[in-house]
Amino acid sequence: MWIEAIVMPREQPRPPARRGGRRSLESSVVLDRRVAHARASEESRLFREQVLEFLREHQLMTGVRWISEPGQFPLVTLHCTRAVLEQLRHEPAFDAGLSMPLELLG
Repeated sequence: MWIEAIVMPREQPRPPARRGGRRSLESSVVLDRRVAHARASEESRLFREQVLEFLREHQLMTGVRWISEPGQFPLVTLHCTRAVLEQLRHEPAFDAGLSMPLELLG
């Protein structure tokens, strides 16, 4: 039976933000949207490759019917078997779970 799973990178704890004085105008330069878009796209592509590499290394590709293309967020949706989802859940680099069917939202 095929299920729809969502895989995201597991969040790493971040160090507390430094509290400093006021930032100068020069240090608070806003990134150009195109640069931010390109960075997000690259991060998404690299994450998708990381998931595919994991699936190949663990010989799980026969349990995957479809995998989403890279987008703007490091997130992969795939149609897979429950066994594949369980393997992804055990991988420390990933947070993986079932997506909610639209029928349940109504």
